[in-house]
Amino acid sequence: MMSMALAEAPVFPALAPPLTLRLRQETRDLHDRIEANARFARLMAPDLTLAEYRRLVARLHGHYAPLEAALEGMAHRLPACLALHRRLNRRAALAADLSALGFAPDDIAALPRCEAFVIRSVEQALGALYVLEGSTLGGQLIARHLQATLGIGPAAGAAHVVPHGAETGTLWRDFRLALDEGAEAAQFDPDAVIAAARHAFDRLDRWVAGA
Repeated sequence: MMSMALAEAPVFPALAPPLTLRLRQETRDLHDRIEANARFARLMAPDLTLAEYRRLVARLHGHYAPLEAALEGMAHRLPACLALHRRLNRRAALAADLSALGFAPDDIAALPRCEAFVIRSVEQALGALYVLEGSTLGGQLIARHLQATLGIGPAAGAAHVVPHGAETGTLWRDFRLALDEGAEAAQFDPDAVIAAARHAFDRLDRWVAGA
């Protein structure tokens, strides 16, 4: 017979999954939608043209320039361990790429930009950073494809593809750790971070798919 002590053993609640696992699971549909985005899908096509690539780089510049500016404005509220000065280098790399691809300074300044990002909370900043940082992970594969199909390397129009260079893995690991530890310590609302990441994915997809 089961002892009374065993029968009345307390039931402990299951531990919440790490925030980074929830983010991956709860943004999967939007991540898949971006991969199916016609312009992003063409990036890895064997017959990618230089004209297509130039249009995509111009479009990405219009997205990342205002996003990084908004994130810089939140730097004082984010953990110093995130080292934003090492992460927010996409707009500079895109501007250099556009120049290498034949855009004059006036042309770059005149490119359309998406509406300014409004980031007022730590959660909104972390959600946007999750999308920004996650996009660096496939950079090496894309870089090799661009070199093979268009003969374009980092100094010739593809610097933004691997913006963190050799630091990519380290910066991604540190970011994931900061998210999981911060959520576990209740430093921010995990649900709000997920909502912000979904919004950031959706906004990137709509902007790149636009005219």
